[in-house]
Amino acid sequence: MKILIILLLVLGSCNGFIFSQVAPKFNLTKDGVAPVVLNFDATLKSDQIYIKVKEWYTNTFKNPQSAIRIDTENTLVKIGAFKKQAWKIRDNNFDYWYDLEYTLTIEIKDAKCRVTFATPEERYKVWFMKDGSTIKKFKDSEISFETTINEVLTSLYKYIKEPKKVVKDDW
Repeated sequence: MKILIILLLVLGSCNGFIFSQVAPKFNLTKDGVAPVVLNFDATLKSDQIYIKVKEWYTNTFKNPQSAIRIDTENTLVKIGAFKKQAWKIRDNNFDYWYDLEYTLTIEIKDAKCRVTFATPEERYKVWFMKDGSTIKKFKDSEISFETTINEVLTSLYKYIKEPKKVVKDDW
């Protein structure tokens, strides 16, 4: 009986972890943004992920055809995009917002994909000290930059992970 109770407690405590998995996040460092691997259910094949990625960028961007830089069926999609007011610098209690041009490279395999974020903007490199820590006055900049790029990553992750919604016809 004690073993059964312990087993139920262990399973109960793991239950929240198993069902509440969140998307991995990009982290900004003085060297840039490292790629992130998104893992999915083992039954999700590369062609299914590819279709979901194409649906995602079609629904996400205003001009999806002009956003595509590379489109290799079932293996690679590279998207170029632009975000207005993506990150800020706080100076004299006032926020100065800056736009961000970036590319997402999505490499697809069965049950996973690797997402690489890149930007020609390298101003963020001055936000860090030599030891890799953020300079205090640029902390808001780092947070707003990471928030913006992680919103894109989370949107992609959720779109691929969620099952296709069936539209019910009431007629």
